[in-house]
Amino acid sequence: MHILIVTRRALELAPFADALAQDTGLALRFTDGWVNAQATLKTLPPAFMVLDEGLRGGPPLKLVKELIQVNAMVNIVVVSDQTPEAFHDASEGLGILAQVPVQPTVEDGAALAELFRRFM
Repeated sequence: MHILIVTRRALELAPFADALAQDTGLALRFTDGWVNAQATLKTLPPAFMVLDEGLRGGPPLKLVKELIQVNAMVNIVVVSDQTPEAFHDASEGLGILAQVPVQPTVEDGAALAELFRRFM
């Protein structure tokens, strides 16, 4: 099992991602675009995906809609600067596990790892 992080900011998210990997024991994979995320979902499905903002192709919630058509069983987390209420309204019905802040910290990674362990 592994976690796929879809971002153009891999270095910036490294402390968050490292905490996530360490606290779950899962390997990390990174990609920076929609096409690669969809291909990975088809060929080597991750246990969990983290979708960042600022991806070429559009916002992460649009990508979620496409990804669940490829594999509805993947557990998805979205990086978003929306308020929790606005995010909930925008993502309702998509089955997203959680929202992560735009500048996630090591603590955010540890908290997300705890959530992921419930689904492992």
